[in-house]
Amino acid sequence: MRQTDKLFLPFFIAIILLSAVFIQTAGSAIARPVSPAGDLVSGDQWLFVIGIDTYRKWPRLNTAINDARSVKDVLLSRYYFDKKNLIELYNEQATRKNILKQLVYLAENVRRDDSLVIFYAGHGHLDPITKEGSWIPVESGIEDVSARISNHDIKKYLSVDAIKASHILLVSDSCFSGDFFRSARGKLPAVTSKVIKRAYKLTSRQAITSGGLEPVSDAGFGNNSVFSHFFIKTLKENQKPFLIPSDLFPDIKAGVSENAEQFPRYGTLKDTGGQQGGELIFFLKQDMRLKNLSAEAKTRQEELECLKQMEAADRAAKKKEAAEIAEQKKRLALLDAQIEAMRKRLSEAAVKTDDSLDTMLAMIEQKEIQAKRLEELRLEKEAEERKREKEIAQLKKRKKAKIIAGLVPEIEKYKKIVASKYGQSMKSAAWKSLIAKCPTGWADGLKEGDCDTLLFRIKSGGNEESLTNSLGMKFVYIKPGTFMMGTPSGYNNKQHKVTLTRGFYMQTTEVTQGQWKAVMGNNPSRFKQGDDYPVEYVSWDDVQEFIEKLNKREDEDRYRLPTEAEWEYACRAGTTTPFSFGMCLSTEQANYDGNYPLDGCSKGRYRDKTVSVASFSPNAWGLYDMHGNVEEWCQDRFGDYPSDSVIDPKGPSWWGSIRVDRGGSWYRDARYCRSAYRCSYLPGYRDDYLGFRLSMTS
Repeated sequence: MRQTDKLFLPFFIAIILLSAVFIQTAGSAIARPVSPAGDLVSGDQWLFVIGIDTYRKWPRLNTAINDARSVKDVLLSRYYFDKKNLIELYNEQATRKNILKQLVYLAENVRRDDSLVIFYAGHGHLDPITKEGSWIPVESGIEDVSARISNHDIKKYLSVDAIKASHILLVSDSCFSGDFFRSARGKLPAVTSKVIKRAYKLTSRQAITSGGLEPVSDAGFGNNSVFSHFFIKTLKENQKPFLIPSDLFPDIKAGVSENAEQFPRYGTLKDTGGQQGGELIFFLKQDMRLKNLSAEAKTRQEELECLKQMEAADRAAKKKEAAEIAEQKKRLALLDAQIEAMRKRLSEAAVKTDDSLDTMLAMIEQKEIQAKRLEELRLEKEAEERKREKEIAQLKKRKKAKIIAGLVPEIEKYKKIVASKYGQSMKSAAWKSLIAKCPTGWADGLKEGDCDTLLFRIKSGGNEESLTNSLGMKFVYIKPGTFMMGTPSGYNNKQHKVTLTRGFYMQTTEVTQGQWKAVMGNNPSRFKQGDDYPVEYVSWDDVQEFIEKLNKREDEDRYRLPTEAEWEYACRAGTTTPFSFGMCLSTEQANYDGNYPLDGCSKGRYRDKTVSVASFSPNAWGLYDMHGNVEEWCQDRFGDYPSDSVIDPKGPSWWGSIRVDRGGSWYRDARYCRSAYRCSYLPGYRDDYLGFRLSMTS
């Protein structure tokens, strides 16, 4: 089933909850549905079903009666149809006289606010002279046309001047049933709340038939014809509070066309007075809707309980293992005390008779046994922990995959809604419904309609604190915020207020030589000391090529260089001092040329080369080597800062091609490592103190 209307879940739930209202009609309590506009439906829902298997002269059918009864059952059980408004005709009851009699009864009793569904399952016939289709009542002869009921006659009874219902839907499962329609219908519009509201306001006279002018099959699935099987299946599986024929039909057509040589049709009955765009609504009963929601909630709760039980079992097992190990350690400690007591006695001049070599050997052997058992317990504990952690990780992975598998199609539905001219008024409601389906935090801070970012978060598991890609690159989430960028006295980096409205992910380390080789297949670095060392001797242009290949490799379009503002914001990590570590920088905190003092800071070591990434403590946001090691390219062109406050700056778009780099390096002294210090080079420039780290759009 298509799930378009699920996008309007909050709106519809409120409506469904109102549908528990009961009013008194003809002395009996009848549950009333609520219309798409939110008011109580005053009219009744009528149902007229006809099924004929055993004909007097025509060949016997196998499924017609069961088709009619199955349709009746699903409509009475799941939708707002009442038995007092039910008419049934089967086999010998389904004569021409009785069928027309019931149509007259409907014309006399159905009110203008009512809705009527007619379902016919039986033989149909195409007249070779008039080319008009007919229903075949039970008594009709093969050649005798007098007992037939032509499509023309049926439409006369269903016209607005005869049966005065606001909505009538005729469903005909018979041969040669397709000449009912006004004309061939074009592409159906997207089903939105606005479309449903409009459809219910307009008068409708529509039909769904099992075929056109071609014969249709009586054989099908189990005890139903192919057409009726998919009609009933769609009604049973529907989860939407409001189901209209144009939303129902595509699933019927797809199922029938794939399983039989017939092509169902749907459209407006010609010459009956129905208005274009009007449609009958199948109102899903409140208890059915609540059962569906309850089943979904139950499934989620069972998954959560399973995970909780596994985690509780893990904690209990760890506690038991810890107790066993503690007991073994206690026994070993007791043996150690006994051995130590014996050693003291043996050191005395007189050796007591019970301190024999046999006693000493027995104690040593017992200690070896206990030590061996302790090691076995330790290995068992580690193996069990790995096993439990793997099971829990797999369960979490399956749960996450299930969430992702459900949300990705929902995003596509949202996109279709907002792309349609009929969905423009529902944008906000659709977005709220979409993000309501996401786990807590996955849509935090997103602007309405930002499907690309939401899709990225879904694929990466939500708005997590950190992400790690297939190359082992780790990123931490940097929340939006405002800070003072630059220095108070800088001529081209004058301090000014910057606001970043969107969070982003920043790589925790500089890109390493191992990561570069995995993507590019080479290593341009001068200091080839190992895969964990930062890649250097790369130009800004080289980095762009790396990013392009990495995005393709990871099937993303989110990897990029940070903007200069993002870099400084992340480097400062909430501080206002020259360095994220305070007023001064020590060579115990970063890799830079420590032979030069800065503002009274003590001298340090001079390493004269890069060190492996993450060799020093990170800043408060978990980022390593933001000061020193290698200078880091930023995305921006170099230019003077603006004098006023700015929001989400990306640098000048017209100021030449020179690009910004930040952070200082092993080659320079501490002053060049300040959070606010700027440097710049041509985009093709390379050197052994110049590298980069990546950011990712959240």
